[in-house]
Amino acid sequence: MTKDVDPRIRKTKRAIHKAFADLLAEKDINEITIRELAERADINRKTFYNHYSGIHQLLDEVEDELIESFNEALSKSDLSSGIKDPLLIYKQLGSILTNELNLRSHFKKFGFNSSLFPKILDALKKSLMSVFSQKLKLDKATLKIAIEYWAAGQLAVLNLWYREGSQESMDHIITTASILSSSGLNGLLEAHS
Repeated sequence: MTKDVDPRIRKTKRAIHKAFADLLAEKDINEITIRELAERADINRKTFYNHYSGIHQLLDEVEDELIESFNEALSKSDLSSGIKDPLLIYKQLGSILTNELNLRSHFKKFGFNSSLFPKILDALKKSLMSVFSQKLKLDKATLKIAIEYWAAGQLAVLNLWYREGSQESMDHIITTASILSSSGLNGLLEAHS
């Protein structure tokens, strides 16, 4: 929600978002009704429909706000430091995805199968392309392949971590992914021999 929005609208949307988050903690998104959401937010159904056409539009807005947070956190990261040492990028990305409380709770609820995953993947690829195209002397096609491979792989590993209940330490996940991306399977075998 932008800051130039009427304070009453911000307050109403905040109440709707909180009620939505609370209900998501209790049940599947497909079980949430507008009636119970409105009751929980202490608004009437008409007020809800003044802002949203349905639950999935609300979810899209919530995800867009999460992407905005993700992009903001990415912009504060020094991705160029990872050119020589991929571990640094993995640490920054791992920190963003585990420390941004709203992102973390969204992934715990939906996993990476939600519509948020492609949005995060796209945001990450754009940030990496912006930084790496200035720092690396690779043709654009090769750079796109490398970024696609790296970004999709990193997010797939984090998805596995969330799906399996975050049992491994983030440090172990990051170190393993970093070795694989910089040295391949041989590097991983050498590190564990």
